[in-house]
Amino acid sequence: MNNSEVPGILIAMPTLDGTFFEKSVILLCNYDEEGAFGLVMNHPSKTKVKEVLSDDMQKNSAFDIPLLVGGPVQPESFWAVHSSDFSVKETTVLSKEIHLSSAQDILNSLAEGNKVKSYHFGSGYSGWGAGQLDREIQEESWWLGPLDESLLLNLDYELRWETTMNNLGFDPLTTAFTQTGLV
Repeated sequence: MNNSEVPGILIAMPTLDGTFFEKSVILLCNYDEEGAFGLVMNHPSKTKVKEVLSDDMQKNSAFDIPLLVGGPVQPESFWAVHSSDFSVKETTVLSKEIHLSSAQDILNSLAEGNKVKSYHFGSGYSGWGAGQLDREIQEESWWLGPLDESLLLNLDYELRWETTMNNLGFDPLTTAFTQTGLV
């Protein structure tokens, strides 16, 4: 593990097919000796963000977008990954272009008519204990790649996994993926 890899994109390899993380593209927000934390950025739920908001906010078209399933841990958590044109004191700067905030902070701003170039709302997160992600990368369940802000902020959800695989030089249709446990 190298701190220069964070934030990064963690991509599920085909060995994870049939699991919660099948074809996941994760914004890896933290990765150190204590563990790792990330947000699945390509698994929209059937629920629209407006459906989990108060009646007066449901009328706002800014919230007529899918709620992402960020991971299996703490599904009650509610977050927003967004462009850098929005920030409050509590916002976490992940990169020059990608920030992470409490959903409530950005919801209020959007409800007041403020513009934010790009934003995604989600619930839950993905977490790994000390050494767990290291082991899973070594087992070739995951590939850790460089952060691609445009992919995470602008590309359609259903195109993110295949595009990331192609950007890494993998053709999911022709590359033979076998789990060897060796890198």
